Amino acid sequence: MTRGAGVFDDQGRLMVAINHNMDLGDAWELADEPYYPQPLTALAYRFAINYILYAMSH
Repeated sequence: MTRGAGVFDDQGRLMVAINHNMDLGDAWELADEPYYPQPLTALAYRFAINYILYAMSH
């Protein structure tokens, strides 16, 4: 089970996103290895893009 949490500032803005039990780094690192599942790599990149876009727009 994946769990998420966050740390917010006094104005209610998200400052830190916390993901527990997720191997995003492994998915990015092993993206070009044929044995690593492509759906997990795609999901990890979607998470990263969402975090970056959120950080740039809020």
